[in-house]
Amino acid sequence: MFKSALCRRLGARALTAAAMLSVAGPLAAAGPAADTLYVNGTVIPMTGAGDVAQAVAVKDGRILRVGSSADLLRLRGKATRVVDLGGKTMLPGFIDAHGHISMLAQFVDFAQLMPPPVGTVGDMSGLLAALRKQAADKPDGWIVGVGYDDAELAEKRHPTRQELDTVSADRPIMLLHVSGHLATLNTKALELVGMLHPDADPQGGVIRREADGKTASGVIEEKAIFLAAAKLPQPTIDTQLARLDKAQHIYAANGLTTAQDGASTPDMLPMWREAEKRGSLFIDVDVVPAFWMPWPERDTLPFNAPYDRHLRFAGVKLILDGSPQGRTAWLTKPVPVPPAGRDAHYHGYPQITDEVLRAKLKEAADKGWQVFAHVNGDAAIQQLIDAVAAVDAGRTSPMARTIAIHAQTARTDQLAVMRRLDIQPSFFASHTYYWGDWHREVALGPERADRISPQREAIDVGLRPSIHNDAPVVPPDMIRLIWSAVTRRTRSGDILGPGERVTPYEALMEVTSNAAWQLHEEAEKGVIAPGKLADLVILDSNPLAVPREALDRVRVVATIKEGRTIFGTP
Repeated sequence: MFKSALCRRLGARALTAAAMLSVAGPLAAAGPAADTLYVNGTVIPMTGAGDVAQAVAVKDGRILRVGSSADLLRLRGKATRVVDLGGKTMLPGFIDAHGHISMLAQFVDFAQLMPPPVGTVGDMSGLLAALRKQAADKPDGWIVGVGYDDAELAEKRHPTRQELDTVSADRPIMLLHVSGHLATLNTKALELVGMLHPDADPQGGVIRREADGKTASGVIEEKAIFLAAAKLPQPTIDTQLARLDKAQHIYAANGLTTAQDGASTPDMLPMWREAEKRGSLFIDVDVVPAFWMPWPERDTLPFNAPYDRHLRFAGVKLILDGSPQGRTAWLTKPVPVPPAGRDAHYHGYPQITDEVLRAKLKEAADKGWQVFAHVNGDAAIQQLIDAVAAVDAGRTSPMARTIAIHAQTARTDQLAVMRRLDIQPSFFASHTYYWGDWHREVALGPERADRISPQREAIDVGLRPSIHNDAPVVPPDMIRLIWSAVTRRTRSGDILGPGERVTPYEALMEVTSNAAWQLHEEAEKGVIAPGKLADLVILDSNPLAVPREALDRVRVVATIKEGRTIFGTP
């Protein structure tokens, strides 16, 4: 670890050979030869602001030394591979603080309905055309589409079941909203899942009705989606693993060396077991089982154990509310423009009762499982705060590093309490770009939109936040995520809450060292230092040196996992 006094003296300049010797110890010529030497670059080790080096030595998949090119070339042996970075920038491999890699894997073969800049669907006719193409390409069974966004469709609404019926009245159709918290079904699908004429809404979910108040409109929310999705045909293990391979390559291309499968469902367990058995994983995956679902094998899963062939069970996931862009997040104050069929007092709704939440948290605490809690609205955040406080009150050791996933509307008063209770936020920072204008005008209103994902406040109060893309809600584009955290630019070019912007170095911390710490993986990951895993990303330019507005033009050149290149060419 670099010495802070030395860092202050050197500022952003590269460390001298003498300084590196004081950190890494003597570099005797008789020392172990490196497997790979990366030299002549700008190495940002994330060990402290201002720490910079030129070269990294790797041996047996771990960092051997960090220092100047001249010093580390003394570790060159007969079989050492020397990679000239040519001035490019090296950082620790990016860490997915929250996402759903198995869902991204499932989506690769479905109709892609995302709006620009991710996809091309901007209106209802484009959406229906994409579905017709999917129906022609896959002539049997369900027609499934993913990523449509009523906020970005020209019509500013969800498709109706009748519109989907024009694609096919005989085949079931299901479209998953970009948020993952809503879906739209055609008439045939509604019939198959028993929701066309529902007697009541499922617990924690909503089936929207037509004007008669009895017939489903096609749009369903939250827990109703799980019931409908259960009717989808399950692909073979070989198909699942082929899709998972594609998803891993997408992650690697974005500089990610660690992924998460947040809210992994029981039907995914055979895939993870087979991936482990076959050695199919080439990036690390933190599996976080959905804690509200019945897992027959849950108590036998190896929580808190080291990775086994890149697979680890990291903790359990709870969902307390919904989506702000879908207007199902549980807020204390009303949504400015409520969804169809809701009155002016509508402010979203909870997914779990206080009693069930406290019982789940206590069970996790008793078993030593880390908890990842989905909370978007400030009412849901308060529910989590109150539940953690209640569980802690009955324990000699408080819950540690409970992760508040998204935490988008956390209030100033809540952040201070979260710090005291060790509830660490993982912010969905790319929301400012993708839905910032929608939040300002429709979902939250100007005041709440300006404070969405309050990273600056969280850091200043002493929290250690991470940031994420929640892939596949948006692609796992870590460069855009960092840019969003730093600039808070919306699609229209507005800036949401300039006071909540963070520095480029702080944004990099949120996807490296802070993310590793939140996952209890800081002993192995998050910084470039001797003994750590050689999880590395190489960028074409230095994100600390380019203009902040140009951060989104930085490109990933190569990704290295434990010394092995898994994307690009260093």
